[in-house]
Amino acid sequence: MELTKEEKKVIEERSKWSVKIGVIYIASSLSLEKEWHMALPDDVSFHVARISIDNDSSEPEDIWNMVNSNEIERLSKQLASCEVDVIVFACTAGSFLGGPGWDEKLSKRMSDAAGGIPATTTSTGLLEALKVTGCKKINMATPYLDSINVEEKAFIEQLGITVENITGEQCTLDNEIVRVVPVKYAERVMTMYEKTPDVDGTFISCTNSRTIEIMELLEAKLGIIMLSSNQVSLFSALKKIDYNGEVKGYGSLFRFL
Repeated sequence: MELTKEEKKVIEERSKWSVKIGVIYIASSLSLEKEWHMALPDDVSFHVARISIDNDSSEPEDIWNMVNSNEIERLSKQLASCEVDVIVFACTAGSFLGGPGWDEKLSKRMSDAAGGIPATTTSTGLLEALKVTGCKKINMATPYLDSINVEEKAFIEQLGITVENITGEQCTLDNEIVRVVPVKYAERVMTMYEKTPDVDGTFISCTNSRTIEIMELLEAKLGIIMLSSNQVSLFSALKKIDYNGEVKGYGSLFRFL
């Protein structure tokens, strides 16, 4: 018994494997894996290495200690053993708390530790997304404390972009963030939009925020660009290696691949 040509073609089509993405992700976070599985085409896989924050905290000091540890290098080296094509540090606050240029320093640390594999971060992806979409005036919804929101607003405004409104859920633990349901974010986005309908877009921050269910709905409803941390992280990783396949259901950003 032999496989037919048609059967071989089906197997070959299903077994195409174009890209492997390495991800450094917070140990207590959940939403990235669910969202990326929903959005990615069959020829892209991702492989996660977990990094811990003391007490699963979302406080600035604990995030800062985490991102300055040698775990960044150790996990980058670990992902390199998977022969991934690109590595992304998937943590928004951890990649902007050092101020302008901090995201680039993190990427260099990862790439150097991984033997030269290209690397990027969530905050790098956000800056790239704002540039390619042409957003000049945005709103922001976050799960963070106000002390982190101030830092993120400053990081974004370095590009000359105006953050009109920003609202945070004041979560102090990472596992509180994933419990903020997408409908809550949608309501916050619409409330801010009513105040300033002339914005170009809205960014929902944090890679533990759940957003994929509302991105295209809100783009259609409000006529603005919707960006989220997990979305821009994926965009930046794929852009870094010149992937031009189709990513569906995750907003209009992926038209710019």
